[in-house]
Amino acid sequence: MILYDAVAGGSDSIGWIAAFIGCLGFGSFAVPMKGEAANSVDVDPLVFQTYKTAMSFITCWFVLLLGVEFQYTPIGIISGLLWVPAGTVGIYGVRNAGIAVCVGTWSGVTVLVRMCIISTFVCCPPGDCLGRHMYYFLK
Repeated sequence: MILYDAVAGGSDSIGWIAAFIGCLGFGSFAVPMKGEAANSVDVDPLVFQTYKTAMSFITCWFVLLLGVEFQYTPIGIISGLLWVPAGTVGIYGVRNAGIAVCVGTWSGVTVLVRMCIISTFVCCPPGDCLGRHMYYFLK
């Protein structure tokens, strides 16, 4: 239980390391799509998404070595089902609009959507604050 011991002991280092790796990975995964090798063979965006999905599936099991308990959640399955079409559209966007525009746009949209979902459905009692959150979000 390496991860649990580090977090329970008050260490923030694992969180900072994970955030740094996430920033590098999220900002640089699209770079190979713009390379000459990929452009010369005109690889379909669904093929790139298949590579991303396969590598994510292979590497996601490594957290079990850190003592994280294996579990399925409905939101995880829904997220996985939405990730493939969203990633494919993102790859089309990188090809047509460029990395900076596309990654900047979907990062902002991701933050806004997650903020709305979490603040509305997770942090508030049912029926208490949906209208209030939508008012402040759209204001």
